[in-house]
Amino acid sequence: MQVRKVNFLLVVALVVILSGTVLAQGVPVDIPGTGVNFFLYRYEGSVPYDKIGTIWENLSKAFQVWVDEGQEPGGLTGADVQVKGNDIYVKDQFILTVDQFHANANKATRAQLAEKWAANLRQGVEAFVAINTGK
Repeated sequence: MQVRKVNFLLVVALVVILSGTVLAQGVPVDIPGTGVNFFLYRYEGSVPYDKIGTIWENLSKAFQVWVDEGQEPGGLTGADVQVKGNDIYVKDQFILTVDQFHANANKATRAQLAEKWAANLRQGVEAFVAINTGK
């Protein structure tokens, strides 16, 4: 009888885990050309290509400023990634705002998740600069 209860609980736990995995849809947002994933853009319904595109556009603007200023290795670093409230910036370029939906999905506060995503972005910025300067 005990074995059946344990097996039943294991099956229920597995169903919960798998259903959460199936329902959790997301698109990895990477730092182009680096292989570094900044975060997983989670969504319900159809893929929010416009929102993801806006994030990549904001990242591109930040990187373009660096290129326009001469692409110096020290001109852009991971330290240039800043969190202001729930917003993430690269220098003065706004990248995105961490929303409550993503915070809930990641079991974090918006501020905690902003710091985590900023840390990922810092790695991506460092990789982008290294790749594009050969250093």
